[in-house]
Amino acid sequence: MLEIVDSHLHIWDLDVLHLPWLNSCKGVIQQSFSMDDLVREYAKAGVDFKGGIYIEVDCDDAIKEDEFIFKLNSPKILAKIMRARNLSGHVRLPAGIVGVREPLHIDSSPRGRCLERSFIEGLEVLADKGLIFESCNRVEELIDIYQAAAQVPDLKLVINHCGNVTELTPDYKEAMTKLASLPNVYCKVSGYATEDKVFVKNLLDFISGTFDHSRLIYASNFPVVELYSNFKDHLNSVREYFHDDPDIFSKNAKKLYKLNKPQVFASVIKLRPEKAEYYKALHADPFASVNKMIRECGITHYQIFNREDLLFSIMVYEGDDFEYDMAKMANDPETQRWWRETDPCQTRIEGAQKNEWWADMEMVYDLNKK
Repeated sequence: MLEIVDSHLHIWDLDVLHLPWLNSCKGVIQQSFSMDDLVREYAKAGVDFKGGIYIEVDCDDAIKEDEFIFKLNSPKILAKIMRARNLSGHVRLPAGIVGVREPLHIDSSPRGRCLERSFIEGLEVLADKGLIFESCNRVEELIDIYQAAAQVPDLKLVINHCGNVTELTPDYKEAMTKLASLPNVYCKVSGYATEDKVFVKNLLDFISGTFDHSRLIYASNFPVVELYSNFKDHLNSVREYFHDDPDIFSKNAKKLYKLNKPQVFASVIKLRPEKAEYYKALHADPFASVNKMIRECGITHYQIFNREDLLFSIMVYEGDDFEYDMAKMANDPETQRWWRETDPCQTRIEGAQKNEWWADMEMVYDLNKK
């Protein structure tokens, strides 16, 4: 059964929250929506819905929205992206969030807002705190958010809804290609009308051929999806195109939003003295493709230390399926090429198990563990 982590969902209670933008929606979604409503939609689809990422709803009172969502304490809300009314260097950030969104596609947001110095300073604050910025843009301003993202390379930025595209123009393709060239930019596969099957095919061909596979994530945009498609048709269109790919539907989102508790691995191996200098030279300038694959496989921290003929490594893994990711790494041709260079520099330690190259080490003390 397909496992789904929905990277973009909305819920609201109109008895509690006021959403002025709903006045223009002609009754289609002018009602309250709960997590139970979304759970029922996924149940109809026959998938294993693990939960999703709550995205702010452009409420007229961001503090009231914060209180409403945090009080729900729903186990299906796996992470929260809340509203930043005006991103800046002194922006107030609620505790317990994984990121923020300042809507850039609404009428009150002026053209060029994301290029203002205060906005860039806000992005720098998010990067420093390890938080994500969710970017919902007007199509003609995708080139602006590219210029902003390029200035803050340590920030993880997520383009919402394929950039809100309705037509595959040369300008759209150019802007999205530039965004995809930045390793810190992700794209949500959502937001498009599904009636025109040719457009859908062309759009998904372009997106999947432009963005790295590890930076594409499924999103429903529930219930706003009903304004331009419907939940069922949109889900089916993504499933059919990506063939229920577990990376697209859950694993990429889990890594991006850090939904799993980090696992720490320490290991040891011997370094052949006659190969020591070559080994160190390799690691002083490793293959870029190898570092990229390491990150794609959910490893967020990896260091190797040397003392005489011993190598020690510390690795932090934040994916959700270690065997899946290690198999993916082992099958990568560039990683295999790297190992052909490094393996001859190493040899097992005494006492290593037959199936161990690097031998696992047992933790005996942790300062931060109670």
